[in-house]
Formats: sequence, C-alpha cells, structure tokens
Amino acid sequence: MAVLILASCGGGGGGGSDSAGGGYGTTPSNSAPTINNSTSSYSVAENQTTAFTVSAADSDGNTLSYSLTGNDSSSFTVSSSGVVSFNTAPDFEGPSDANSDNIYSISVSVSDGTASASSSFTITVTNDTSDDNVDTFVAWDGVLLKNDTYKPYDKHATSYNLIIGGLPDVTDGFVTNVANIANRMLAQNDVTNSVNRNLLLNNFSQYNAFQRVGSTNMSSYDPALNNENYDGWDNINDNYSVVDFIWEVTSNSPADEQTKAGQINAILEHLLHTITLIFDKSYTSWGYENTSSDLVLAMNQAIEGNFYDPTGNYGNLSESDPILYKRIIAQEFAYWMILTGWDLKALYAPDASPEWTILSASEMETNLPLAHTLFTDTVNGVLVNPTQAYLDSLTFGSLPTSSAVAISVSVAANNAGSGNVYVIDDTQKKSLTLEVGKTYTFTHPSAHPLRFSTTSDGTHASGSGYGTSGGSEYTTGVTTSTSGSTVIEVTSDTPTTLYYYCSIHSGMGGSITVSS
Repeated sequence: MAVLILASCGGGGGGGSDSAGGGYGTTPSNSAPTINNSTSSYSVAENQTTAFTVSAADSDGNTLSYSLTGNDSSSFTVSSSGVVSFNTAPDFEGPSDANSDNIYSISVSVSDGTASASSSFTITVTNDTSDDNVDTFVAWDGVLLKNDTYKPYDKHATSYNLIIGGLPDVTDGFVTNVANIANRMLAQNDVTNSVNRNLLLNNFSQYNAFQRVGSTNMSSYDPALNNENYDGWDNINDNYSVVDFIWEVTSNSPADEQTKAGQINAILEHLLHTITLIFDKSYTSWGYENTSSDLVLAMNQAIEGNFYDPTGNYGNLSESDPILYKRIIAQEFAYWMILTGWDLKALYAPDASPEWTILSASEMETNLPLAHTLFTDTVNGVLVNPTQAYLDSLTFGSLPTSSAVAISVSVAANNAGSGNVYVIDDTQKKSLTLEVGKTYTFTHPSAHPLRFSTTSDGTHASGSGYGTSGGSEYTTGVTTSTSGSTVIEVTSDTPTTLYYYCSIHSGMGGSITVSS
C-alpha cells in the first residue's frame, strides 16, 4: 500500500482568543474529507503511465494523504496531489491485472489525519494499434522449414507463435496437416475475444510453446529417444513448454489407431493439451492446481456426476506425484470439454476413452453447466472449431491401407439380355480390379454362389478348347465355407486375369484384372 502524506503548510501565530468558538481545552470539530470524482471508471490507452486524478477536498482545509488498496493496487502509485499512475506503462497485449482482462481494480482512501473517505475505481487499458506487430500473430504460411533450429526436430512450422516440430522419420505431409489444423483452431473469427487471444498468443512466445511430433510411439524408436542419441533432445524438453507427442500412425501403430478418425483425434487431443497448458499460464480461471478455478470446479462437477472418471488411467500417480496428477486430469478434462463443445467427440473419439461419457455439446450443456459456461465464455473467444468438413477433407498418406476389402454383390434382371446378372456398385457384370496383398470378401445371395475361374463364365464355359468338362473353378487362396460369402486372398501368384461367375447359373459374372 502506497501512502503519501502532505506536510502541513499552514501559517499564523498563537494567541489566546477563542474566537473560533472553542476555548482552551476544547477539541475543534473535524469533517471527513470527500472524494468528488464524477465517475469511478476510467479508460486509458496502453503505453502511458497516468491513469486518473483523485478529486478530493476537505472542508477544514486539512492536509490530505492518499493510499491505495485492492486487487491491482500493487500496479499503481498515487502522488501527493492525488494523481494515480501505473508503476510501469501497461501493455494491452500482456495485461498484468489480477484477472488478465485489462481491467484494473483499486480502492483509493483519502485521510486528513483524523477522518478518511474511500472510493473504488476501475481503469480499463485499451489497445494502441500503432504498436501492434502484425508479424507477431500470423498463421503458418504453408512452407515447412527444414534446418536444425529445433534439433533433433528437422522440420518445423510456426502457427500463431505455436511451434510445431517433427522428428526426422515424420512425413512432411503429416506435419503439414498438424500445422494446418493449428491454423484453423488459432485463427480469429467474429466472436474472438482479442484480449484473451492476444494474451494466449503472446504467451506461446513467452513460454516457448512447442508441439512435438513423432512417428508410431515412444517405444518404437531404436536407438531410444534421448539426448545421447538425438542431440538437442534435452534442450527442447528443458527450455520449451511441451506435452506429449502427436504420433503419426504407421503400420506398426496399434491396430485401433490405424484409422483416419483415430489419427485426427490424436492431433486434436495433443494440440489442445499444448494450447491449454498455456491457458493455465494465461487465465486465472484455468488454473490446473487452483481448487477454486473455473476449470477445476467444472471438472469436479463432471467427476461428481459420473461423467468424467480419470481413476485407473495413470497408475499410482495420484499417490506418487499428486500435483502432477492434478495437472494431468485437469488437462485431460479440458481436452474432452473442448472436443465435446465442438461436437467432434462422437465423430473422432466415440469410444476412445470410457473416462468421458458426454457425446454432444447439448448433452454437456444439460449435464455439466459449469463446463458449458467455461467453454462458452472462454474457449469460444480464443479458439475456433476446425469443423468436421475440414478435418474430413484432409488426407493422411502414412495411414496403412487396409488389406481387407468388402464387396457387396446383388442380383438383378439382365438389362442387355435374358436371365439374371451380378450387380456391383450399381453396375451389371462390372469389371473389377483386385490388388496383390489384399483380401477381398464378396457377399452375395446364397442362391447365387460367386466363384472364380481363369475362363470366362467359369465351369459353364463350353466349346473348343475347354474339353468335355468345360471351364474350371479357380480355388487357390479362395474360401467358400460360409454361405453367401466368398473370400479370395490375392497374392503375387494369382493369375493376372480372372473371372467371377455364379456356380449355378451361367452368364452372370464379369472379368477381373489382378494388379500389383
């Protein structure tokens, strides 16, 4: 609390008169000073120190002293004439008030040495656009940089101050997808809260936010991921704000991760983990370890309602490192809340974790009002929903191509003649191409068993060159044990030309080309 006391400057000698109405031994009456400002709310542009002047008066003409209290009083001083000033010129992009919202709250007390008066004031700091560095908050331009700036990550992109770095075995295309999704999430839109967003993006730089990208999983690396094998490993981990990796899926990844939806969810999850790590450093309402923060209160409401259950997911961490455990479960809750608020949970992580049971934004609004409010009041003003349409438009070249292919076959009257024919993809007697290395399952009416042959129309073939028994059935790698299903495993030994046909009725099938 800053206090300045004015020295008395009154003159005049003594005298024994009691003309003022008080004789010797009588205490004169004293009136408290007054604060006469016409408003309690002031607005000042950033980069200037003067905030406002306290208009105070004392009817007795006594010397006045001023003092400051309140949430943000440590940011100010008050002069002997009542001028309230910032100790350091405020920065709109980096607010230092208690709520980090550029609205500073103080209380001014004025005393005449005997009596006092006080009033509360707010000072709102506004943006001075002349000092905005437009290059500070820019989307990634689509060009991957390949150098050793962030070694051992040999390729990197920066989206709105968030650094994204890929290890040498990560494909360029995957890092590009991650950076483009970050661009979507961190962009401005018509509901952006510029104060909160600017604070977040500035803090990406202040805390060196770094999103690590690797291939498959941590245990897949040989030699292991450490500073001995990957120079610079410890530097990134020690000097940048990092969380877990985004892992690019390969054929060696767990089978349940080898889907496009699973890959998209992995990107969203760990981008949000990194971003909300900086939320924790930027907004008091998002304090991971603050039991009274809006985030923790919302999380506890979800836990108490049996909508969020992190127990059993982190071993004995709750006992061995309870502080880290609290941070992890708060960070995980934030991810689920945001994904659900965007209505993406059911699309990309419907069964990814039984710890979170809410599937839609409307369900969250009904069952978790604190989470809904936090999402609406904070997330919507800082992050942008990347949308299902955009995410589904992405391609992931590293995703393993499934070796199992299902082909549905129906039967219809022949448009070009008599009898019935097979129909595939709405095409009668469709010519097919099968790929080596894949297994195809044909489902068909059991009354029309589908089979394969190296001769047109299979066993129904006749005429010169077929012998007395006609054509033959091709059975290598073919399974027909289930009625209504015929499976063929295509290998390098499979003939390059085959035909599919009905073993009971002639003229129903078409040709097959086997491609390597």
